[in-house]
Amino acid sequence: MSEHATGMEALNAAHEDWMRHLPSDIRQEFSKAKVRASLASMPDDTPVGVDLAAVYLCTSPATLKRMRAEGTGPRYLQPKTNEGTTARNQKISYLMGELKDWLRAQSTSSTMHAAELRGTMFATLQDLGASEPFWVKKVKGVEAILGHVLATDVAGLISDDEARIEWMDWGAAMVLPWIDSGQRKMFEEPFKRLLTRTLDGATAGFEKGELLSLLSESAPKKTLYD
Repeated sequence: MSEHATGMEALNAAHEDWMRHLPSDIRQEFSKAKVRASLASMPDDTPVGVDLAAVYLCTSPATLKRMRAEGTGPRYLQPKTNEGTTARNQKISYLMGELKDWLRAQSTSSTMHAAELRGTMFATLQDLGASEPFWVKKVKGVEAILGHVLATDVAGLISDDEARIEWMDWGAAMVLPWIDSGQRKMFEEPFKRLLTRTLDGATAGFEKGELLSLLSESAPKKTLYD
């Protein structure tokens, strides 16, 4: 670094040095975050390619391709031939406004989507041990959950400097207080049902094992001469 570097130059140099010592996957995430921030500041009528659209939506080009085939993703632009048909080999692009609207819609503030979400997360006991992303924040000095990332409106949280995403299993999540008691209740009920069903099954299995053991002990023993 130059001895005459300004304060900003020194800060940038220190930041670059810090970045070089980070694992490559973390460096990539930082780069993606900078790209997302730049894209978010673009006017709504700005077209972007599939790769940048995928980065902004935190997904992959392959997933966007599948969404286009299924008609489930954001609206996209594809040039047409003189005959009016879609040109297969022409590059597909997205308008930033469409991406922003679609992302807001997918932030799922609706309780309907949260209900669908809980139905896919509590099928087996192993699901309770899987790490899930939650918005968390300290409220009056106490760590609290703001909601599951896929069932919480992201618009009001990404601007909250104190809110962050933590990955934890459902057991750890249910121990913490939730700001949105309605959302907690939606997840808590199937969580408890799965635990109860598992415990009932374990109890029934134990009782069946005990019964088989008793029957085995009371059965006449065979000898070599029987």
